[in-house]
Amino acid sequence: MSQPNPQRLIAGVTQVASLPEIYMKVEMAMGNARSSSKYLAGILSEDTALTARILRLANSSFFSFPGKIDTVAQAVTVIGTRQLREIVLASSIVAVFKEMPEGLVDMQSFWRHSIACGVACRVISTHRRETNVESAFVSGLLHDIGRLVLYKEKPVEMGELINRCLEREELLYKAEKEHFGFDHALLGGLLLKEWKLPARLIETTACHHAPERAKEFVIETATVHVGDILANALQSGDSGERYVPPLATKAWKILGLEAGAVGSIASELDKQYSVAVEFVLSE
Repeated sequence: MSQPNPQRLIAGVTQVASLPEIYMKVEMAMGNARSSSKYLAGILSEDTALTARILRLANSSFFSFPGKIDTVAQAVTVIGTRQLREIVLASSIVAVFKEMPEGLVDMQSFWRHSIACGVACRVISTHRRETNVESAFVSGLLHDIGRLVLYKEKPVEMGELINRCLEREELLYKAEKEHFGFDHALLGGLLLKEWKLPARLIETTACHHAPERAKEFVIETATVHVGDILANALQSGDSGERYVPPLATKAWKILGLEAGAVGSIASELDKQYSVAVEFVLSE
């Protein structure tokens, strides 16, 4: 059997799935130097469900602001426009993949794993005193998006691979590469590139199982690599991978984390996890 062309798989998804209009409007506003926080808040207010989620998030322990945030305009001001764009992107991507093959993937569980990885990345970035920790959260959230492409375009083969990996105690991403000639990480990078998303997201997604391949966003990719391993080890949700992938020790060294940092990262992840789940998965 000939191996599928990854570009054709991506085309099959992008023909029926595009990023929601609300994100495109926010992106255009962000690209206009004359756009004010009030104007951006007006765009966000067009989506009442998103508005409610943003306000809940702004008032949550995720940010721990001292006063109550009552309006989207306040949320834009206190969260920051760059961070808010990342948050809107996270919400938009989840909305794209709603119709998936029944019985093959539990979407709630899939996103719970992705959210756990995103929160782990956010916590790691906070430990490292990075400036935009929301970008780390979105990088982690999107790391397995290529697997959704495989579930959607190759459901029968993916079902067989999952069963085989369970029987043989194999890693699914390695089985994907053996069977298709590429894995979900490469597909995810291609999809995000097709959607014209930032190069940071493309590289962290494409290289999260092989962080040594990252060229431009080395620290960010190492963060997602370690975040994914933590999410798998803690068994937070399920993207299809039943076993914990191996840790690239170089990635851990790049992040400059002490061995004892794992416990505090896991503890903080646990604190922030339920807030992130409510934001991403609430209707």
